[in-house]
Amino acid sequence: MTMMRAAFFENGPVGLLRAILAAILAAAFIGLVVLLAAFLTAAALVVAGVAAMGGVAYWAYRKIRVRKARQKDNDVLVARRGPHGWTVDGDRS
Repeated sequence: MTMMRAAFFENGPVGLLRAILAAILAAAFIGLVVLLAAFLTAAALVVAGVAAMGGVAYWAYRKIRVRKARQKDNDVLVARRGPHGWTVDGDRS
């Protein structure tokens, strides 16, 4: 215990002040690291959310676009048996 006491009170009150400042600095550094980790996590979650919303928007866009493309080609062709085989009635110009 004498060595520990000597480390804290090496130079009297100046040594104690130095130890307190070192502890405050270490706590501030740890707090800064934790804060940085929280901000990076939040940024990653925002990027993931924006990517998910973009994916949903693209999916909806493709679904609507493909549906419109299908509606253009809604001709129903009727195949009947004619005198020279099967024929298809309908205008496909």
